[in-house]
Amino acid sequence: MAKRRKVEERQVTRKETVRRRKDAEQNRRVAIGLIAVGALLVILIGAGVIQELVLKPRQPVAVVNNQNISSQDYQKRVLLDWFQAGNNLTDPQGTSLETLDQMIDDKILREQAQQRGITVSPEEIDQAIEKTFGYERTPPTATPTPAVAPTQAPTPTPGGEPTATPQPTPTPVTLEAYQKAYQGYMDRLKQVASVSPADFRSLIESDLLRQKLYEVVAKDVPTTEEQVHARHILVAIRTPEPTPTPVPAGQPTPTPDPSATPVPAPRDEAQALARIIEVQQKLGAGGDFAKLALEYSDDPGSAESGGDLGWFGQGQMVTEFDTAAFALEPGKISDPVKTTYGYHLIQVLEKDPARPSDAYTLAQRKYDSYNTWLSDLRTAAKIERFWTLDKLPPTPGVSQ
Repeated sequence: MAKRRKVEERQVTRKETVRRRKDAEQNRRVAIGLIAVGALLVILIGAGVIQELVLKPRQPVAVVNNQNISSQDYQKRVLLDWFQAGNNLTDPQGTSLETLDQMIDDKILREQAQQRGITVSPEEIDQAIEKTFGYERTPPTATPTPAVAPTQAPTPTPGGEPTATPQPTPTPVTLEAYQKAYQGYMDRLKQVASVSPADFRSLIESDLLRQKLYEVVAKDVPTTEEQVHARHILVAIRTPEPTPTPVPAGQPTPTPDPSATPVPAPRDEAQALARIIEVQQKLGAGGDFAKLALEYSDDPGSAESGGDLGWFGQGQMVTEFDTAAFALEPGKISDPVKTTYGYHLIQVLEKDPARPSDAYTLAQRKYDSYNTWLSDLRTAAKIERFWTLDKLPPTPGVSQ
């Protein structure tokens, strides 16, 4: 019969119990520490993601009258401007600064439009986009015109503000062709600048608001001005031509070109003054102004027409000439007037205190008035800039 073994359970000592408790507590603390470290890493990673994807894009690159221009919107606009510049993009950083100036102006002008009750309807935006791509909902009545070669469809201009410059084409752009071109352009903008159709419409809206504000500001520009109709005789002061470089020994002397315009002889100030006084004396003796202008005047633009300069307003001539002309009464001839061109004799033929301005002068006056108005708004606005190089998107190559 097999022996029966009696196994006695060993009693756990107090010391072992204490040690086991300490080991368990230490393991628990290590686990808690690892969990805490893991949680901290998760928080840090999450914070970095939030910083890069949420907070950083919302950081302002500028604040205009308490309105933010976010880094995200700025980068979109910069990428759009770089894309539209294409191969002409030679200074990406300079272009990006111009973009910021444009966006600041947009904020100022939108505020002005709101104050004046100026709005742009969705229909106006639609029509502006359509016109940019050459599509006309109601084509103008066709008129017989010479055949022309097909031209490239217009492309929105840099700055995100398309300017309609449609060229003559053999056939109008169809709705289908327009929709295809527009969708292709939107796909491209999405790819290169993350610009959505809503973003693009906002840019068009800004451009239309700018145009409406321009019209409002420019409408009060005077369309008439004091003008004089005058003619003149100019005796120019001519400095000597530089001495030609000597021909090296042994080389033939160049033969003068017989078709070249002869170089007038030099004339210093004293000689010019003496010549203009001679002309003045001939006029005083009853000489014909137009004939003397043809004979003596050094102004090729007016000599053949008897010195006639046509009508002009104040500020269109050099200061000395302008002052003398507007001080004369019709029919009177001035004493010699010295300008940077030489000496003049001026005769005012007619005066009109309110003559309509020519188209170029009127357009320039409107442009200057608008720019002065906008400059004053910029000065009065509270503008804070936070632009730094890290606000820029990755710079593309010159080729697009």
